[in-house]
Amino acid sequence: MITSSERRLLTSSYRLSCSPTCSEIIPFRRKLGVSTLYCDVFTGIGYYTSKKIAQLGGTVVMACRSEEKAKKAIEQMQEENRQEVRAKRRAEKEAAEKEKQRAEAAAAKEEQEKKREEERKKKEEEQKKAKEEEEAKAKEGEAAKEGEEKPAEGGEAAAEGGETGATEEAAKEGEGTPSAEDNTTAEEGQGDARKASEEVEEGVEEAKVEDGGAAGDAPAEQEPEPEEEIPPLKLQFMQLDLESFESVASFVKQFKDSGLHLHVLICNGGLIAPALVTTKDGLESSFQINYLSHFLLTLHLLPLLKASGGTPKIVNVTSRLHSSAEGVNLENIQSQKGYSQMKAYANSKLYQIMNMYTLSSKVKESGIDIFSVHPGVIDSGFQKGYSGLSKVAMLFHKGFGKNAQDGAATTLTAVLDEQYNGKGPLYLSNCKPAQPSNMSKNEEKQATLWRYSLELLRDHVDDTILAEIGETLESIQPKEPEPEPTPEESAPDEGDKPKSEGESEKKEEEAPAAASQEEEGKTEEGDKPAEETQQEEQKTEETEQKEEEGEEKKDEE
Repeated sequence: MITSSERRLLTSSYRLSCSPTCSEIIPFRRKLGVSTLYCDVFTGIGYYTSKKIAQLGGTVVMACRSEEKAKKAIEQMQEENRQEVRAKRRAEKEAAEKEKQRAEAAAAKEEQEKKREEERKKKEEEQKKAKEEEEAKAKEGEAAKEGEEKPAEGGEAAAEGGETGATEEAAKEGEGTPSAEDNTTAEEGQGDARKASEEVEEGVEEAKVEDGGAAGDAPAEQEPEPEEEIPPLKLQFMQLDLESFESVASFVKQFKDSGLHLHVLICNGGLIAPALVTTKDGLESSFQINYLSHFLLTLHLLPLLKASGGTPKIVNVTSRLHSSAEGVNLENIQSQKGYSQMKAYANSKLYQIMNMYTLSSKVKESGIDIFSVHPGVIDSGFQKGYSGLSKVAMLFHKGFGKNAQDGAATTLTAVLDEQYNGKGPLYLSNCKPAQPSNMSKNEEKQATLWRYSLELLRDHVDDTILAEIGETLESIQPKEPEPEPTPEESAPDEGDKPKSEGESEKKEEEAPAAASQEEEGKTEEGDKPAEETQQEEQKTEETEQKEEEGEEKKDEE
């Protein structure tokens, strides 16, 4: 038979599974010194949540039943963290090397440009100097020519004229043809330019060799640098069995004795029992493990949360399936009238949200923020707890839901995202605020669940603990059931009703017979001694006689 909750799960399976992932958009901030207690760590969500908080510098206590599995998970987290840190350091080193090479190449190019500019300026100066020297020589020649010009007689004048013509022709030829000295100077300048260019090219080649070798050359072997120590994650295990209130008390003592602060409490119980199972405390397993034991644990740890400073938080990992819950029906709150695994699970998640609202109102002045988070549909193997049609519905999600790492994002949002500080009580779905079911916000039902829960926990708390939430042992004393009315009390008072004449005559006829039967019953039951009965009969007869005498006197008058 398909239950209503299973039908809802099937019809809404696509809608539930297509929510966006959000591991990329969470504004993670490093939080050194934050102590987090994570209950029930072996779902994939819990694993990645604990690991991320520890990687951000927090101390995480993993509280669960199996020490062997917890220690194995811690070792795996440590190894994964070491690998991730090494990979990050390699990437950072490679990025730094590339940046260094880029900077060196840019510097070499800048140096080369600088030398070229210097060569250009030097060449311009040399050309300018050579031109100035040529102009000076030309002026000297002209001056000499003017000084030597005198009228000459006869052959001397002709000879002198011939020599002057030869000199002028030589001067003209000198203007167009550089002298040997000028050629030598130009050749030296060109040689210096070539030499400077070769030096720049050699410098670039040397830089390439230092950065990894020129083309065709093997890079120089370098000794590996010693690896920088990788500090271990602050992860530790403490045993806690949510199926037992006694185990909760033992854990609370161990945690308090450890001296750790407590800034964040994450409650992530997620049992889906295929059949009705009763715990050691006589309660339905889903009800106790998913909800009531977390509530008891929270009550005992409230003083630590208040004393740790900062912005203390309580995060309940719930589910959108709470909207398909039956509600707070005390006659069936623990599946007394029939068990459905989906309904039991949905109910327990509904109670987490309802408890969030009531508890938040009780600790409002303490600054504790309380969240309920729906992580989304997670492909984490959690469907192993389902049976029948429920399992088919959950297997439908396999391949469509988020992976566990993305699923941890909503819990981490509640823990790390400072924009939600002071906003509790708050329900988050897929990393953002959402509205839970109307049923979860029913204040009358919240009060009923609150009182019922405290009555169940009465033997496991004291007035000191209850004072944190404004309650006392007397205030949570179970109410005694009102006694059922007896038949005589429930019967209407006939004397108060008006009677007709027929009814009066009928009652008068029935009265003696009823009185006789009542007297017989009393005698048989031994309610009164025989002497008292005789005395009452005599008084009755005397009363009747007086009434008859009075009636006779009235008739005579």
